[in-house]
Amino acid sequence: MRTVRTDAPAALMPTDERSENLAFVVAGATVLLGTLLTDVLSTVALAGYFGLGPLILAAACPTLITAGVGGVTVLLGIVSGLWDDRFGTGQHIAAILLIAIQAAIAVCICVFRERQRSKLHRVQAVAEVAQRALLPAVPGRLDGVGFAARYLSAAREASVGGDLYEVVPTAHSIRVIIGDVRGKGLPAVRLASVVLGAFREAAVTWLDPEQVAAACARAVAREAGPEDFVTALVLDIHPDGRLGMCSAGHHPPRLVSPRGASRTLTLRSPSPPLGLADQFTVTNAFWEVGDRLLLFTDGLIEARDAAGHFFDLDEHLDLLRGGGQEEALDHLTTALDTHADGALHDDLALLLVERHPAPALPGTPSASTPPPPTVATR
Repeated sequence: MRTVRTDAPAALMPTDERSENLAFVVAGATVLLGTLLTDVLSTVALAGYFGLGPLILAAACPTLITAGVGGVTVLLGIVSGLWDDRFGTGQHIAAILLIAIQAAIAVCICVFRERQRSKLHRVQAVAEVAQRALLPAVPGRLDGVGFAARYLSAAREASVGGDLYEVVPTAHSIRVIIGDVRGKGLPAVRLASVVLGAFREAAVTWLDPEQVAAACARAVAREAGPEDFVTALVLDIHPDGRLGMCSAGHHPPRLVSPRGASRTLTLRSPSPPLGLADQFTVTNAFWEVGDRLLLFTDGLIEARDAAGHFFDLDEHLDLLRGGGQEEALDHLTTALDTHADGALHDDLALLLVERHPAPALPGTPSASTPPPPTVATR
């Protein structure tokens, strides 16, 4: 399972130093064992097995190190003829040639492996850029509302899949979408980009959230295949605490209050997913200052443990209470990783939204600022 925070770019896959160390140990043990056995079993020519050392190193070590060890094993093969009284014989020369061939093959393997790794790194770099274009970082705070996001990819090689989210400020509200594309791979990523593009345009064009959802549905209907659809939740956040939610077959958000209460925001007449419906119903709600909303995709509640039990989100909502939003999401994703033993079978997007006190308008005295003195007039 690979976790991507939207406040920092994901790094390329690092070289596994433990594999290199293990390769060194095995290769050294092979050469040492061959040397000892050649000395002990003087009647058996084991020098040809020295070449296994660089072949083992070729699986994990750089080319120069493998070539250096290969040269050392060739020298060992030459010197071995002195203590087993075979120096210069046909058997000794054949052993040296075998070691040299093995060392050359090991170097060729290293060159090919490093070229493939370089190609993989370039592909990953392009994927990171695509991820940033598809899922840009959400704002930490916007008009009295705080945001934190996580994307957990089920594939270690990938940073992003078919799950999506976006935050767009408008003149009257903050509009948020979270969604999940049916399917996996590049087709799901392409359809997710279609939904996000339609949402970014519709969010600043239409006044009502159901119109925004309908615009996204029309975009999906134009681009999706006959069996493709997207579950989504469109959320309108108003400065006075009003919430407008439009569900297209998506899970309702969880509301966590600092006063200890948590509940599911019930959706009124949720519609089918985008691509299967074009009319949507708005559910209105209200949240207080300090309340947090968790928006999520299927990967959270469908994660299973070794016994096949689903992750119980309601039992872990207390992890979202207190501390910063980033810290709260860290606690939740750690609990999820522990439950699934690191084996997430579906991508997961998380958005944690918190209502902060409204910023004071310019010229408005704060509670700690004394009122100006009254001047008496005649």
